[in-house]
Amino acid sequence: MGKILLINPPFNIAKENYDSSVSVGLLSIASYLDSKGMPVEIIDGARQANYLELIKKEIGNCNWVGVSVMTTQIPEALKICRLIREQNPACKIIWGGAHPTFFINQTIVNDLIDVVVYGEGEITMQEIVEGKKLAEIRGIAFKQDGQVVVNLPQELHNPAEMPLFNWELVTLEILKNLQLIPSLTSRGCPHRCTFCINAILQNRWRFRTVAQVLADLKNIKQRYYFKNKKLRFWDENFFVDKNRAKLIVEGMIKENLVIPWETTIRADYIRSGFVDDDFMAKLKQSGCYLLSFGAESGSPRILKKIKKDITPDQIVESARMCLKYGIIPQYSFMVGLPGEEKSDMMMTLKLIDRLAKLSDKVQILGPQAFRPYPGSTLYEECLAAGWQAPQTLEEWSHLVENQLSYLDVKNFPWVKEKDLVDSLEAYVRFGAHSIKSALGSSVSSNKLLKLGFILVCKLRWKVKFFKWPVEFKLAKRFVTK
Repeated sequence: MGKILLINPPFNIAKENYDSSVSVGLLSIASYLDSKGMPVEIIDGARQANYLELIKKEIGNCNWVGVSVMTTQIPEALKICRLIREQNPACKIIWGGAHPTFFINQTIVNDLIDVVVYGEGEITMQEIVEGKKLAEIRGIAFKQDGQVVVNLPQELHNPAEMPLFNWELVTLEILKNLQLIPSLTSRGCPHRCTFCINAILQNRWRFRTVAQVLADLKNIKQRYYFKNKKLRFWDENFFVDKNRAKLIVEGMIKENLVIPWETTIRADYIRSGFVDDDFMAKLKQSGCYLLSFGAESGSPRILKKIKKDITPDQIVESARMCLKYGIIPQYSFMVGLPGEEKSDMMMTLKLIDRLAKLSDKVQILGPQAFRPYPGSTLYEECLAAGWQAPQTLEEWSHLVENQLSYLDVKNFPWVKEKDLVDSLEAYVRFGAHSIKSALGSSVSSNKLLKLGFILVCKLRWKVKFFKWPVEFKLAKRFVTK
């Protein structure tokens, strides 16, 4: 059997802006294939400077290449596939990941791609590589006699039956530069947020056992290159089962597995009888230093529209509770949803103000512009407003090649306040927080220019006046890469 090469292409941003992490999806697939005795290697174009040379070196011995693709990776993914076709025309190219999962047909029609894996990929990849007939493999699309064939979806995997991450499959170049050690204790989410990939794909919540999670942590603690590093549980929702979460936390304390860690949680979970004072104290004792919340909006109308099932007051109370126990509360927001009015956005800014005034330790992500995913009611509203997604990978590639995010707000017909939606993230980052915090932003520029921009942002934020964002457009054009 020839080697299976799994590739994570670079994104369309400068490499210094990548997080120093690991592609969790590819690591999970590689660990599964390795556990079945299949030769597999990961090449991470996002984190390995010489990734093209590595591909050229390995591709001659490969029968299959799996490429994980988010939308902003499409330009580089296509370049990589052209290189593979030149170097080894017999090698079969498989695309998986978020973009192919949402745009199955327009992905598989591309001549560079032999198979599309949509949804979870571990078992599907195994069946492809083992030589099972494509017509019999769930969760794939392929071409047959010039026609596109899309098979039935693959069953959702049981994480408890999946192997733990095999760190030997990741190069030391990446492991030594890790800022956050990834771990995964569950998949999916039981909630119904209409904008979320999990709700759209109906990825129900599934979990590893407490014993498996603790075994993973023991493995991590034993590795020298993870010393003094922080860990993130990359679960969509770590606290779905309160008793399981509590047993993990108590196990970390009892078995001397305390390590600085962070994960995701819902604001409405911070309450009496669920994640209460006793539980919060244990979280802190186990090493939890940050909890990440999807706040999304400060408008009750929008929260109801997206079926978030939380309130602004619950969001503020969750921040107070975290701060009480010395845990950083982090909140993500979005604006520019179909049907959202300027008054709704101002409610979001009011909520961000309430959170920022609690403490400089509160972290705000966004508000980022809403991006539509096929299969949701929100996506249908976007189409009804006159928006049309690109129809080919080449069109997507052209669209995102010089953009910093999934799509540019100027192309969204449902967004009335385009300048406001486009600029709010910058005004929150540099205006809502202290000058010291804003100066510590990862955006690189001349310190005096940065300070000047911060002062303008703080003035705008104080009076909540965001019209004519000239300084933002100049900064976006000449500073942001």
